Amino acid sequence: MIDVKNLQKNFGSLEVLKGIDEHINKGEVVSVIGPSGSGKSTFLRCLNLLETPTNGIIEFDGEIIYKRESLQYKQILDEIKKNKSQMNPTEYKKRYSEALSTYNEYKDLEKKHLDSYERKINIHRQKMGMVFQHFNVFPHLTVLENITLAPVLTNKMTEKEAEKTALELLEKVGLKDKVKEYPKKLSGGQKQRLAIARALAMNPEVMLFDEPTSALDPEMVKEVLEIIKAVVNTGMTVVIVTHEMGFAREISDRVLFMDDGKIIERGTPKEVFDNPQNQRTKEFLSKVL
Repeated sequence: MIDVKNLQKNFGSLEVLKGIDEHINKGEVVSVIGPSGSGKSTFLRCLNLLETPTNGIIEFDGEIIYKRESLQYKQILDEIKKNKSQMNPTEYKKRYSEALSTYNEYKDLEKKHLDSYERKINIHRQKMGMVFQHFNVFPHLTVLENITLAPVLTNKMTEKEAEKTALELLEKVGLKDKVKEYPKKLSGGQKQRLAIARALAMNPEVMLFDEPTSALDPEMVKEVLEIIKAVVNTGMTVVIVTHEMGFAREISDRVLFMDDGKIIERGTPKEVFDNPQNQRTKEFLSKVL
């Protein structure tokens, strides 16, 4: 369903993702765990291109939705310039010219491809539901309007169809009595349940959850986790960044442990939680379990 190769993301000089390779199968539930600042949320946001990767390839459902490979050639070019004093002028000129030519070739190819990907990205985003840490519901719209807006705007449904779907989803997430309320009248847990219903209204093929319970009071966490569990039980492909280790153990087919912009351990929940191989994973889990 999702294939990622050499995914890198820089914010200026800060390297946040340092070359991630990962494959997520259809119907698989994958939890991403790790310390704050390890790149977990950036990794998730790159999957549906809310963050534009600096380098790498993202394939979704058999189609490349992002491809950029020039960074490595830029790095080679920079390395040659850096070592100019160690080469004779003829050697430097030859190596620099070849590296520059390769870099420019990839840049030109990328520009052509990236324009094409940009035109298609909204189509792919409709297939990837995303739920954020801080809800991101529309404060000026009612609960019902929050859910019906996207399906109608994208011509996926008529207003009548969108309303019927919204009411069914609101019943599932326990908010049918809040149809006409505005988000300011909802608790944090209710806002997050609304956000999940809104994402599901687009009938996505994948659900991405970015620390969906970290902004909630402890007593509201359970109600949101129950809704996520119900989504998982439908057989949908799910990728979730979470600090809820017990929940990750319970729902996941696989767990990825990230640190310093890399996936440094992956395996089944039993393998990662009960018998971690990497020392950094052991240190992290000893503090959070």
